[in-house]
Amino acid sequence: MFKITKLLALFLLFSLMASSNAKAAKKLTCATTHYPPYTIFDESKNEFIGSDITLLQLLFKNIDLDVEVVNLPWARLKKEIKKNHYDCYFSLGKLPNREVFLDYTDTPTHITKIAIFSARDNKKLDLTNKIVGVHRGINFHLDIAHLHQLENASFKKLPSNDVLFKMLINERLDAVITSKVVGEHILINQHPDFMANITNITRYQLPTYIAFKKDTIDISVVNKALLKIKTTNPLLFQK
Repeated sequence: MFKITKLLALFLLFSLMASSNAKAAKKLTCATTHYPPYTIFDESKNEFIGSDITLLQLLFKNIDLDVEVVNLPWARLKKEIKKNHYDCYFSLGKLPNREVFLDYTDTPTHITKIAIFSARDNKKLDLTNKIVGVHRGINFHLDIAHLHQLENASFKKLPSNDVLFKMLINERLDAVITSKVVGEHILINQHPDFMANITNITRYQLPTYIAFKKDTIDISVVNKALLKIKTTNPLLFQK
C-alpha cells in the first residue's frame, strides 16, 4: 500500500512539473518600438499602451499566451529578426527577406498611410534641394521618390518621429515624411500650436502585421483568433 501511495505521489509530482513546464513554454517575448499612437512606450511605468497593444493583448488572451513586450529602437529591431532572440515582432511590413525568418499573420494590425509634413503652406510642394527628415530604418521616402521632386532632395535620417518633428518646428528640416496617423498624433499632442502643411500620399498603403519566429506557434490558430477579433471589434483595425 505504501509503495502504491509513493508511486502515485511521484506520478502526481511529475505531472505537476510537466504542467508547469508546458505553461512556461507558452511565455513569449515580443519586440516592438515606440510608434504612437499604435505603440506608446511609457518610460515612467516601463510599459506599452496604444491601439496595436490593445489589439494584441486581446489576441494573446484569446489564444492563452503569456507575452512580455520589449521596447527596441526600430533600426535595431530590424536587425534582430535574423538573430532569433525574440519570439515575435509587431507591427511589421511583409517583406520577402523577413518571411525567411518569420511567419506572418493574414490580418494586419493596421494599414500605414503616409504624408509629407512641412512648415510652409506651399500651393505646390517642391522638395528640390530641400532637407527632408525620415525615420531611420523606415524607407517610405524610397517608395515615393518620383513624387514632389524627392529624387532631388537631401535626406536626414533620425532615430524617432519625435526628433523629426522637433527639428521641423525648429526649421532644421524643410519637411518630414512619416505615417500620417503618427505625424498627426505627435503634432496634436506635443506641438498643438504648430501649423503644418500636410500632403497626403493617397496612392501609398502598407499593411503591417504581427509576425512570429518560425516554428514558435501554430499561425493558423493566431489567424483564426485575429479574424474573430476583427469581426467582433472592427474599430481596433480602422486606424
